[in-house]
Amino acid sequence: MGVRRLCAAAVTVFAMSMMGIPSASAATAPDLTCGSPADPGPCQQTEHFSDINELDTPAPPGGGCPAALSNDFVTFVGTGHGIEHLNVNKAQDGWFTMTFTGTVTVTLYLNGTVNGNGDVTSVSNPDPNAGPYTGKMTEWFGGSFNNQSSVFHGTNNLSLVDASGASFSLHFVTHASWTPGTDPDGPPHTAFDKLRCT
Repeated sequence: MGVRRLCAAAVTVFAMSMMGIPSASAATAPDLTCGSPADPGPCQQTEHFSDINELDTPAPPGGGCPAALSNDFVTFVGTGHGIEHLNVNKAQDGWFTMTFTGTVTVTLYLNGTVNGNGDVTSVSNPDPNAGPYTGKMTEWFGGSFNNQSSVFHGTNNLSLVDASGASFSLHFVTHASWTPGTDPDGPPHTAFDKLRCT
């Protein structure tokens, strides 16, 4: 498996599993070139970013979470401090991490458009009965891959408040892995998402 394809798979897995939770794929971070055909490795690259503007599908059901999170499409717009780091060795094995912490506005929408890759391309009709929410967000995503297997995990913590002053905290964990014999373009061998609100 090539590094670029595995990085793309990582972003896809993260975006799919983070339904309704910010994903690294949509963060406005610079495009990492390490591991690309132009820079196949060995290489290391670190990039910093400050803004996120993300579109996501409804979240999986979660204990104690507002019902609208599992029904509505969502946008995350925020600013803070983000960093991505990628290492690729001579054998094209790779490791990467992405972290972001900052302030965010979360807006829920009744409708959204999803392309053939499962990416949300547009949203419409803000939900008049939910949000918008503002607050703090901290997310981490990382993974590793080689020519036989790959693993990706992420965590996300949000502390949000709506216009009426009602608040809640959200914690999300996601994991996916592909083992030898698993189609790298197909579903993961092992995967789970855990969402909880308090």
